[in-house]
Amino acid sequence: MFNKTMLWTTLVATLFTLGALKFLHFFNFINWSPVGWGKRWLLFGSSNDGWKWAVLFIILFIVFGLFYGLSSATANIPPAVTAIVVSIIVAVAIEWIIYSPHTFTEGVKKLSIPFFSIIAIVSRFITGTAVYMKKLSIDDYK
Repeated sequence: MFNKTMLWTTLVATLFTLGALKFLHFFNFINWSPVGWGKRWLLFGSSNDGWKWAVLFIILFIVFGLFYGLSSATANIPPAVTAIVVSIIVAVAIEWIIYSPHTFTEGVKKLSIPFFSIIAIVSRFITGTAVYMKKLSIDDYK
């Protein structure tokens, strides 16, 4: 299960996601800070943003590694379907937690399309690679 492809895929996905989040925040495509969670935690409240980005890197690396493992288990489902369903759920959940809207329509209006696009690209990359490698390993045993 743990192989070089998984490590490289999760590393590239994590670096791309961090770069994209920094880009989206810098150009105000998202109204929240990717490392804004550090203000609420006493451990990271007054620390440098570099440490917060490093912790975010570690968290994303672990989450993407788990997602890679789960995606390889769904080899019978097309990767595009899995990726779009996961993207919708994750993007809505993250922005719902950040904004905590009072009504459903208010929550839908605050969703960021560029953020959803980044999540969709990353999840499609991970699921596509995981399913391809799973099918490739199955074909090797035939």
